[in-house]
Amino acid sequence: MSVPRYYTLGAVAGDLRSLKALDERLEEVGVPDGSLLVLTRRADERLVRVTLPGARTRRVETTLSRTQWLELASTYLGVTSVSVLIGAVHLPTGIAVQALMTLAAVIGLVIYHRHPHLEKKLLAMGLPERFADEWGAAFSEGFALALATVPAGLFDETQDAFLEDTSLRSPLAVDRRPVL
Repeated sequence: MSVPRYYTLGAVAGDLRSLKALDERLEEVGVPDGSLLVLTRRADERLVRVTLPGARTRRVETTLSRTQWLELASTYLGVTSVSVLIGAVHLPTGIAVQALMTLAAVIGLVIYHRHPHLEKKLLAMGLPERFADEWGAAFSEGFALALATVPAGLFDETQDAFLEDTSLRSPLAVDRRPVL
């Protein structure tokens, strides 16, 4: 019994036009529907879904969602009301609690925004760390990361489809199927 080999090819598209052209080239090659995975920002996810109905899309969080902002604001408001009550009893303690919580919120937001979300998602898919770092750096200036998982028989044609467009950044291939 032999285990079929799969290859994952990926590149960062700078705009929707190059992503659509890549999808069309992959269709011409014969890559089956569902083989293309597009990682994009939350604001662009719907646009990619409408433009590429045969592709799977995943969201890469780059900022807090509306729900997370609401949770942060309500928690901060709750702590502020507690520090006001503490301040009514002992003013320096209330001010210290409020200052500490404000500092903690700011530090938490800075750490969250500096955390490499795309790299973490790619490593969870089982892709090499070197690829995740390179795609993460290119994604910060790009529109979306397109990943295509194809059987070994379609590798050369798929690789040519990725390399045909020079506007695609960081075209890389790995002999590993991602776990989704």
